[in-house]
Order: sequence, then structure tokens, then C-alpha cells
Amino acid sequence: MKNKLAASLAAAALILAACGSSDDGDSGFEGGEKATGEPIVFGVQAPTKGATAYPQTGYGAEAAEWYVNNVMGGVNGRPIELSLCAGDGSPETAINCANKHVSDGVPFVLDAYDQAITGAVPILASSGIPIIGTLAGSGVADKAEYGQAFYFTGPTEVSALGSMSVLDELGKEKVTLAVNEAPTSHTYVDTLIKPIADSLGIDFSVQYPAATGANFNVVAATQISEDPDAAGVIALPEDGCTALFQALRQQGFDGTIFAGSCSQFIDAMGADAAGAVVQPRLWVPLTKDNAPDQVAEELEIFENAMDEVGYGDELSARSLYSFAGVINMVKVMETIDGDITKESITEAMKGLVDFPTFAGPTVTCDGEQWTGLPTSCSRQAIFFEVQDDGTLAPVNDSEDGYIELDPSLVPTK
Repeated sequence: MKNKLAASLAAAALILAACGSSDDGDSGFEGGEKATGEPIVFGVQAPTKGATAYPQTGYGAEAAEWYVNNVMGGVNGRPIELSLCAGDGSPETAINCANKHVSDGVPFVLDAYDQAITGAVPILASSGIPIIGTLAGSGVADKAEYGQAFYFTGPTEVSALGSMSVLDELGKEKVTLAVNEAPTSHTYVDTLIKPIADSLGIDFSVQYPAATGANFNVVAATQISEDPDAAGVIALPEDGCTALFQALRQQGFDGTIFAGSCSQFIDAMGADAAGAVVQPRLWVPLTKDNAPDQVAEELEIFENAMDEVGYGDELSARSLYSFAGVINMVKVMETIDGDITKESITEAMKGLVDFPTFAGPTVTCDGEQWTGLPTSCSRQAIFFEVQDDGTLAPVNDSEDGYIELDPSLVPTK
């Protein structure tokens, strides 16, 4: 497998180098190769509908499908086809999606950061179909048995531990953050964020705005009334982040805004966004000027592919997570000798060692990266600060931007 993986990565490097202007001037790519033949169909579960929809998750997957089939030449020449099931936040829909994937006999399901994927986990596990993604939408998926799920950037705990760790490192002693009202949000805060904050000596409070119709002026006023060192979000849809951050600045808050994985607020707010700290799982487009050369090339690919499918204005972290997940899985499938099945995908994932992910960390999926969470392929995190010119620069100066987290700070049950 190692020789085949090396060959696959070498081929991917050549594709990266092909990024440029096409002969007809209509594409951001040249020298690409179209895939032909019978498509490889795999499942995608993306939260594209409902009150807490993130349609960007579907856009990123669609852009990756186009790029793979029109530039990368598919998987060993064969095109890919996404069987996307639109999640709406309900467990019933997730269950229906899982049953459809089982009925279709897909070799794996890409979790496009769907919080409701919990309902799909037992159905897919019993059928032997692995769930794979950049990060899980649900802690239940993180806690699946080894081989039932794999996540390239680690478990849900990375976000909780990372957010509190970086705020502590920046000297923030009083922090107040918002997350949409939902049972999963309360569980996440009560079982992860609050205990980690307590262990680090951070005075932490939280607001739970409604998924629709929230008055972010009121949320901002509530946050400011607590006189925090840092305010912002655990997670909100992009428009919610922008509305809250604008309200914070308009009401005079000049402290650190913690923006989670949101990014679209930066364009909307201009100079007022400077100093905000973001915590995506990957290098994102606004980091391109400060990214390693290989990562900058990958981000250029993402941007051009999103343009190709008409979503050039949707360059969010969530669209990148889906895009990267698809590209990573194409690279994994390229390592497989023989048929691409749920069994061969599972074995290929288990065999990944020092695997360079798209715009992300180098990962090993041996089940040993995070104690008690064998689905995790990494225990690293990355953080960026918004610069005066709107670009993002790493908070730390490690070679690849990533830092090792300390999982011992995560409470155990």
C-alpha cells in the first residue's frame, strides 16, 4: 500500500501544479484530465436543509466532485458520483438517509459536518459502511468503534479543547460565547466546554440564541454586560456570526472576538474584524498569503473549483471541509488494489500512516491518536488571527501551523 500511496500523492502533486488559466479562459485549470467509465458512487450526508442548515457543506462537495471528474481524472480514471442526502437537523431524516445509503450499497458515507448524523451511526455500523469526514457533526459519531468511523482532524473535543486552550494561551480570563439553541448544544457546553474552561481557570458563560429570528443586538448586549476579555461564538451559521460580531463592535466591544470556524464576517466587517481569532480545522482561503506553498496551491484549487460550480462567493470553512473530505477520499481510493467496497475502504483507512490531508494536518488513522476515541486520526488544532488587511495568520509559529492538544484536559466519564 505504501508504494501505491506514494504514487497517488505524486500524481496529486502534478495536478496541483496544473492550477492556472485554461486555454479557453473559462476555467481556473489547465492540463486536466476528464474521468470516464462507470462512476464510483458514495454517500454524503450534509446539513443543507432546515432551520440550522449549512448549505455550504453541499456546495463544497459539489465543487470537489467537479474537480475530481474534470481535472484529476477521477479515481484511476473512473469518475465519482455523490449520493447526497440532505439533512435537516432531525434524527428521522438522518435515519432515512442512512437507510438509503445502505440500500444503495455505497462503500462509505462522507459526514459533511452534519449534527444530526447521530441517527445514522447505528444503521451504517450494522451494515459495515464506514462514516468518514474532516470532522464529525456529532460526538456520537466520534465515539463509534474503530473501523466504523474515521475523522481526519480529530473528534468534536478538538473544537472544545482547542477553543479554551487558545483563549487561555492568549491570557483571556473571562469568556462569553453563543451557540444556537439545541439539545446537542447544551450537551456540548455542559459536558465539554464548561469543564475544560473550569480546569483552565476561565470564567465562562454562554448564550443560546434561537436558530431562526434571533436578535443579535440583544445577544451582543448580554455578552458585553458581562465585561468579558473575549466574546463571540462556539458555533453559529455564517450570517449569525456576522450579525453578532457587527453588533458587538457597534456596541463598543473592543476585546477579542472568538469566531469559531466562521469566516465570512471578515469581508463584511472590514477593519472591525481585525484581531478576531478563528478556529477552523484546516488552512482556509484567507490564510493563503501566510500558508506553506503546498497549502497555498491547494487553497487555490478549492477557490477555482468553487468558481466553476457557481459558488465562488461561498468560500467558508464548511464548504472547504466537504471539499477536502472528498479529495482526501479520492486519494485513499487511489491506494486500493481491486474493487472499492466498504471492506476495502475500511482497511485502507486503517492503513493510513503519516497521510498528508488536503489543506490540513498529516494524519494516522490507527485508532491510537486520541485515548478512548479511535475514530480520531489527529489530536492537532490550528488557530488564526484576522490581520488588518483581512488575511489570516497562524497564532503560533510552528512549521505547519498546527499544535498538539492535551487530551487529558477533556473530562472523562
